[in-house]
Amino acid sequence: MAKLGKNFKVNLGKQAVTNIVQQAVQQSIGRAVEKDPRILENQTKYQKNGLTFQSNNNSIVPRNQGGNIKLQESATDNPLLIVEASATKILNNSVLKVIDTQFNYFKFPATTRIIGTDNADIDLDIDLSVDQEAEDVIYARYKPSENRKILADPNGNGIPSGILIDELEEGQLPKKSNNYYITKQIKESGADLRFRIKINFRYDSDTSDFNTTYFYISRNGPDKYLQRDYIQYFDFENPSAGGGKISQYQVQDATKDVVIANSEFEVGDTFSITALAGINDPNKYSTINAAQTYWSITDASKNVDEWNREI
Repeated sequence: MAKLGKNFKVNLGKQAVTNIVQQAVQQSIGRAVEKDPRILENQTKYQKNGLTFQSNNNSIVPRNQGGNIKLQESATDNPLLIVEASATKILNNSVLKVIDTQFNYFKFPATTRIIGTDNADIDLDIDLSVDQEAEDVIYARYKPSENRKILADPNGNGIPSGILIDELEEGQLPKKSNNYYITKQIKESGADLRFRIKINFRYDSDTSDFNTTYFYISRNGPDKYLQRDYIQYFDFENPSAGGGKISQYQVQDATKDVVIANSEFEVGDTFSITALAGINDPNKYSTINAAQTYWSITDASKNVDEWNREI
């Protein structure tokens, strides 16, 4: 192991160390000679004969046949013990010019393991088709994103207006806001549609009177005219209320559960919910409560609830 300065060690073989020492010494000698030529003479002796050539000289330090220094206990004429203050010093810069210390990731050739399958019955015929049952192309559930007043017809012609029901709770994303859009998948499924609607609304007035509120399902399409009252007569919580009659500060539910046959719609048709109030002014108005209102569309052939959960 060669020590390369502070906290730097590299495991090397004997021959590699010798080569590094020689290159480093040559570089050091070259720089030293420029300063003092006598250094070259001393460096050359040690480089040629080794770092201990002075102490190994029997004329200077007598040794026995085993190579040990001849010393006698209590003798006064023992030879001087020479310790040569010479060492090989290798600088980091000298080593970095010779050795590539950059870390490289090990690279191994790819190997392939072959497992005998002579008697194995492996079925590679995998069905990658999408399970149609996993994705219901019909189901959707919408609700209003906020409370909204129910408009009256300003011209007195009894024409209802579309209500806000723009927030998707579950199911297919709406292609048009506040509308249920008939796609090719819905039409080609051959399924009938089941609409289940609940509208919670309240009447506020500064006098003790009542308002009338009507709700409808409208239909429109590329080859159909806009029919705002395509399906009429919602069911009210109070059957005796007649056509949506609601008194001051009263809260009611209007509901509708209806099946629309596949033959009643085509690709590109849309359905929406419309409403008409008898009164709508700053002091007298009906308001839809968004938190208690929803519109659920499911496959009429399935026995599911409003959240498309099997019953």
